[in-house]
Amino acid sequence: MSVVLLPGGALRVPTVDVLEDGTRVEGTREVLPDAPDYQRWLAFAVPEEQSSHEGDDDQEILARWRSAASA
Repeated sequence: MSVVLLPGGALRVPTVDVLEDGTRVEGTREVLPDAPDYQRWLAFAVPEEQSSHEGDDDQEILARWRSAASA
């Protein structure tokens, strides 16, 4: 997974949590420009347009994510 530079300057960075039973849960979190670790992640960021795979499934997932994020 890569670090994605979102419109407006926020970064979507990968995160991994491990549950008590050992299950790994991979996801993302947003890092805003005023966050202490923003500059560290920015060095690895790619613009959102470059991060998509241009497949129909990917576009559908991005559309659902964007609509959920704006709700």
